[in-house]
Amino acid sequence: MSDELFNFELITPSKVLISGSVNSVSIQGVEGDMTIFANHSPIATALRPGYLKVVINNKSENYFVTGGFVQIIGDEVVILAEKATLESEVSLEMIDQTINKTKNLMENASELQKCVLAKKLNDLTIIKSQL
Repeated sequence: MSDELFNFELITPSKVLISGSVNSVSIQGVEGDMTIFANHSPIATALRPGYLKVVINNKSENYFVTGGFVQIIGDEVVILAEKATLESEVSLEMIDQTINKTKNLMENASELQKCVLAKKLNDLTIIKSQL
């Protein structure tokens, strides 16, 4: 594990959950999982539903995110999450609400949007089965 720190922000539409220096962040991207350390190559990618692990002062905090985007530029990593919740606050009811919202969005979606939402629905169903 790297002792080098980098600036990290975890932002939802309603608030900034984390803004400060961290050791690492592990994400579940749509193209695969990755752990980000200081001096990571620049990248921007979408997040799929899943858990985000943030290591601060060598102690980890886990957050459940329903999706979003990550951008890495220089020593700055910003995650814009649809919704982010501490792992200890995740409940079956919350996952069910997200599943129902995703199903409702599929009703009026284009074919491309339906493909993306179907993948999200599958990810959420797997997460629900693991609770």
